[in-house]
Amino acid sequence: MPTQSVNSWRSALQVKRFRTKLIITVTLLAIYASLAPFLFNFIQHREGYFLNDYLLNRLPTYDVSGAIFFTLYLLVIFGIYSLIRDPNLFLTALQAYLLLTVFRSATMLLLPLEPPPGIAELHDPLVQSLFYQQSVTKDLFFSGHTSLVMLLGLFMTKLQWRIVFFIGTGLVAALLLIQHAHYTIDILIAPLFSWLAYRITPKKS
Repeated sequence: MPTQSVNSWRSALQVKRFRTKLIITVTLLAIYASLAPFLFNFIQHREGYFLNDYLLNRLPTYDVSGAIFFTLYLLVIFGIYSLIRDPNLFLTALQAYLLLTVFRSATMLLLPLEPPPGIAELHDPLVQSLFYQQSVTKDLFFSGHTSLVMLLGLFMTKLQWRIVFFIGTGLVAALLLIQHAHYTIDILIAPLFSWLAYRITPKKS
């Protein structure tokens, strides 16, 4: 991390309001991470609804897990690197992500869905070991992968990088549909929740 960024963090951490918000946000995310396996276990073992998806019915299934996670983690790593240089921007993005997880947990609980026919199961060792701890295919509405990339894009301060992330959002969305890992509505609605989390989160710490 550049020296200027290190100094920015040192200055930010000396402000009690910033420290308090950071501690609360990280604590809430840690609590969510500890509860997530129970949430996904419940979701996976309840009965849901099948959707008649016009696009998926006409789209052949291919396992493109490698391309999905290569694109996803490349963008996430770059996004975190870009945001962490500005403590206040990083904290705001972290708060927005927390809000996004609340939205997604609520919508998954309210709308039980069965996996799309012909789904090729995603294989993500990192997420499965940290959150799922099992095979989960019913975490559908809305797409966490799509919404995360979109949220990072909204927080990019440079237009060119915002465009890159928006293109990345479209690419991840298209790959997830090819994988049949989500219904089309899961993908289409995800950016709207990202935008909502971005808009609601206070921009000043």
